[in-house]
Amino acid sequence: MLTLLIALISALSLGYLSWMLVGSALLSSVIGVLAIVGINFFAGRFIMKKISALMADVEKDLKAERYELAVDKLKKGYSFSKWQLFVKKQINANIGSIRYMQKKFDEALPYLKNSFIKSWMSMCMLAAYYYKKQNYVETYKVMEKVISANSKEPFPYSLYAWFLTERADIDKAIKVLTRGAAKLPLDEKLSSELIAVKNRKKLKIQNYGALWMQLHLGKLPDGVRPYQIFAANQRVKRR
Repeated sequence: MLTLLIALISALSLGYLSWMLVGSALLSSVIGVLAIVGINFFAGRFIMKKISALMADVEKDLKAERYELAVDKLKKGYSFSKWQLFVKKQINANIGSIRYMQKKFDEALPYLKNSFIKSWMSMCMLAAYYYKKQNYVETYKVMEKVISANSKEPFPYSLYAWFLTERADIDKAIKVLTRGAAKLPLDEKLSSELIAVKNRKKLKIQNYGALWMQLHLGKLPDGVRPYQIFAANQRVKRR
């Protein structure tokens, strides 16, 4: 990334200059490290402000149902990927989420497949896509990656367990929920779901509201629009 490259060049230059002036290798090293940290910090904040402004603008377009304009603006955000790690993958996650919520599932697929793993909601959409296509092997592969990378998020455990219980794999669903309950012992939803599955009862995953609705695995309530789900998704990732 350009930010890191600039930081390294600056660090080397400042370190060399200080060594030439003072002759202290220790001081030169300290100055070099401070330069790398400082430049990365301030450049990162600058880029993140730009991205936050872009996302706010995109939300306005989605609210007005200008979906194509929103996607076009997000694609322009790819230019920031030269400066900051994972920006392209995060933008892919947002574009994929919008297309998925528009029920343009096949169009969403390439973006979802190239999403940032920490954007766990877009990865859940990817798993839901495979599930709808009855590709259960890929569904479970994606969910394993999601809960491994986002072990403190309760919804992926519940969704994974739902996929499994729908296919009558109760034992594996219990194992998944047990893993979730161990990571999040205070989460009441996971605890109640674990008890329900052990008692061979249905998971009430609809209790997750918007998180569940955006997957299009059940009936979407009247009046819900893609921008509402997109906004909810943004709040989830900022938690």
